[in-house]
Order: sequence, then C-alpha cells, then structure tokens
Amino acid sequence: METKFRLLAVGVVSIVLSGLLNSCSGSNHDRVFFGNLHSHTSYSDGTGTPEDAYRYARHTAHLDFLAITEHNHRRAENGAGERRDGVLIATNHALYTDRLIPAAAQWSEDGSFVALYGQEFSSISRGNHINVYDIGRVIDVANGEFEALIEWLGVNLSTTGQPALIQLNHPTQFGDASQEYGADDFGSDANWLGAMDAQAQLIEILNGPSTTRGSGVRPAEMAEREYLRYLQIGFHVGPTGNQDNHYFTWGTATNARTGVIARELTKSGIYDALNARHVYASEDRNLRVIFRVNDHLCGDRIEAPPPGTELTIEFTIMDDDEPEAIYDIEVYSGEIGGAIAESTETYTVEGNTEANSEYTIEDIHYNGGFQYIFFKVTQPAEHGHSDRVWTAPIWLEPAGVQPPVPPEEDSSRFVASRRSRIYHVSPDCSDAKRIKTANRITGPDARINRSRHETCPR
Repeated sequence: METKFRLLAVGVVSIVLSGLLNSCSGSNHDRVFFGNLHSHTSYSDGTGTPEDAYRYARHTAHLDFLAITEHNHRRAENGAGERRDGVLIATNHALYTDRLIPAAAQWSEDGSFVALYGQEFSSISRGNHINVYDIGRVIDVANGEFEALIEWLGVNLSTTGQPALIQLNHPTQFGDASQEYGADDFGSDANWLGAMDAQAQLIEILNGPSTTRGSGVRPAEMAEREYLRYLQIGFHVGPTGNQDNHYFTWGTATNARTGVIARELTKSGIYDALNARHVYASEDRNLRVIFRVNDHLCGDRIEAPPPGTELTIEFTIMDDDEPEAIYDIEVYSGEIGGAIAESTETYTVEGNTEANSEYTIEDIHYNGGFQYIFFKVTQPAEHGHSDRVWTAPIWLEPAGVQPPVPPEEDSSRFVASRRSRIYHVSPDCSDAKRIKTANRITGPDARINRSRHETCPR
C-alpha cells in the first residue's frame, strides 16, 4: 500500500508503519474531541444565558464540549480603576447552583455534546485567574487568597467526590512571577509548587480575544514561553486553547480549540482525560493529533527507563479538511529544575497519516533525571499565519526519587531595568550588566510586575 506520509527534510529519521488504530485517529479506541474550557455569560461579565451558550456551542460552533466558567469574586475594577459591583454568581449563588448547573445537565447528551461548568477564581491584579471545574457551590474564599482556596477545595470536592480540576488561565496577562497564581501566599516556592501542582492539571496557552464580536480571528494570546517556564519549575500541566468568550461567539471567535483525547464523549470521559492531562492546544479547529511515548499518551507521568534508552514514539495526524497539508514536528525536551525545554529535533511530513495506521519517530532517547518531552506541530502557511499544536508532555520519572524542589532564590541579587518587563536573578547575567545605572532597580523590587529572564544568568 502506498503511503501519503513521506520525509521531506531536516536530519536523519526513520519513519515506519506500525500498529492499527481506529478511524478517529487514536489507538486503543482513543478519540479526539474539541471544545472550549473558558467562557462567560451574563451570570458574570458576559452576555446571554448558559442555555444560549450551550446551544450556540453545540449547534453553531459544532463543539464537542463547552465549559461556562463564571467569575466568582464579588468586586472588580473597570479600566479607569473604579470599583464596581461585579460577577453576579458571587452575589446571587442561585444563578450558579439553580441555573447554571441544571442547564449543563440539560444540555449534556452522551455521545453528542458535553456541557461543563465551573468558576473563574481571583482577579488579574490579585495573582491572575484560575478556572475551577465541577464543584457544586460558589467559592466563597476571599479574592486572590490561593492558599485558602486550596484548603477550601480540600473540603469542597468535585461532584465526583474527587479533588476539583484547576486550569491556570492566560499566564501572559499578569506578568509578576512573585505573585502569579498565589506564589506569595504559601510561605515558600516549594510549598506553593507542591500545593498548586497537586491540583492544577491544565495551563491555558491560547486565549481570547475575549471581547471580540467577530468570528475566525486569531487568538489574542499565545503563552508558549510561560508554558515552558511552568514545566521547568516542576508543574505537571497540559496545554489548552480557549476563547474566554464574553459575547455570542462561544466556539466561533477563533479556530483555537482544546483537543481532548478520550474514550467517549461523556462528562466522565472528558473529565477523566482532563485530569490525566490528555490534552493539546490547537490553532486549527479540527486537527486530530495523538502522540504516544512508550505506549503512553502525552500527559502521563511514567517510570523512566535506564538512561540512554531509546524511546518509542508513535503518532497520528489527521485533518479531514486538509488531507495533503504539510506539518513540521518539533520534539521538545527539558528537565525539571534544569535548562528550559528546547526543540531538539524537527521532522517534516506531508499529508494525513493513513486512516488505519500509526507512525513512529526513532532516535529520541531518555537522557536521565526528571526529563519531559512534548511535541509542537506546525502547519506552515504560504500566506498569513501558520497553525500550531502544542501537546502535553510525557514525564519520565526515576523510580524512588523525588523531583527536585526549586531553590529559594536570593532576592537581594535581583536586577531589572525600570524600562523593562524582565528581571534577572543575578547581577552576573550578561544582560543585567548592560543596564544603565540610571535605569537599574535591585533587590526584591526588581521582580514586581516583571517576568523572570528565562535563561538567567547567561
């Protein structure tokens, strides 16, 4: 049988046909479902009702799932800094318990559409937003108190009796690493990482534009840099692509989607996959991508083989709209506590993998330590923007060894320019040395409202 999959360029790679999978682009009966995990209605600061949103997402946008995630803090600031009464579910809990949750149950139909619900906790100025899914009551923790939220969630479990799922929302919007997602609430970086990593399974790397009234526009934010940073410091999160809709655009504002790899389109099937981080963020509305490493889906944490062992990497790529498209596949590798992940290999392939076939990439090895690997797939565009996909990592964990804990940094050595949004952890960084004396900020103040220089010191 002649295959449409062929190597075009870049390095030496062996690509072979292996295994069988179903027509939905996965093995072991796994399928890809597409949806949006971040949206609003008039029950907070959006428009329409939950019924409007679910109906639109299902019948107009043709999503497989939609999560309505209303803001839950009581007050907010407008663009002029003025305080106003905000987010109605916080002031009227019945909108959540008696209206949103029943609407989700009404609009869910196994095999056709899954209506999800949750709450967007905190405000951007108090540590950024996170989504908390599938809990039965309105969160009444004070705005921005992340440590108190984790304690509250320990008592208030999801409707399945399990800890509630958390998504780290739009990490580009806050930009202060000293406070983001409650980093200043837990007493130490190690305590913060331990508490938040145990509950957060997702990070939103595609978001918005939240207030667009149009359709098919590009996402407003792409947080690849932040995704790499959170993986480096030890978070085990899978990437999502959402729209943060505030108008009648639930699923049509952009082509961005969260791809979920699951056995079935049911509430339990979707949540099981989300909790396992079997997700990817996509700028293409229907590109089905599944990667497996040593027979595990991306998102899994697995026991590492001996250092130097070659990894078995299988993948499928299917797009019904563009069966002859060209894709660049980059293999990203990093280590928790080590260097930030970088692209180590790139392969170029053409066309869908065969409908009942799976392909493998060779010559990728486990290097040792707490290594993680994920894949970035790009469909180059002749004109305009290329579409990209980011998969969740596979984490390779040595048996009987605890992951490294981020060292507590000496804030007295921090350096920044008052003209920059970046701070350096060491004055010995070559970039820090170039800062003029008149612009130089040192000590803990250098980190306020700034993001860390990722390769510092260099």
